[in-house]
Amino acid sequence: MARHREYLYKDDDGVNRWHDHPKGYTPRKNAGIPSFGANGWATGLESVGASVHSNQVNEFREDARKAGFTGVDFRNDGMAVFSSRGERRRYLKHRGLRDRDGGYSD
Repeated sequence: MARHREYLYKDDDGVNRWHDHPKGYTPRKNAGIPSFGANGWATGLESVGASVHSNQVNEFREDARKAGFTGVDFRNDGMAVFSSRGERRRYLKHRGLRDRDGGYSD
């Protein structure tokens, strides 16, 4: 059973009262939707380390397609964009790169 917490602090009128949330608390706008920073999953996971020079974008797009990667793309400026952590892990392994930002499941 979840424990219900209450917080005691002074209201604006100077009287101590019990509250369901800490002072200064503001609920998230999208409380039911998981937050991944600046909405990282919607825009794709960007990797500076796996990026390429802007002159090499078409070559690396073609290489990723030939190797069977569907969730890997390169923006026109060379930034690598992945659709999921799994795709990022597989592509970095394919390229011989190490993901130092990866967690245990990456």
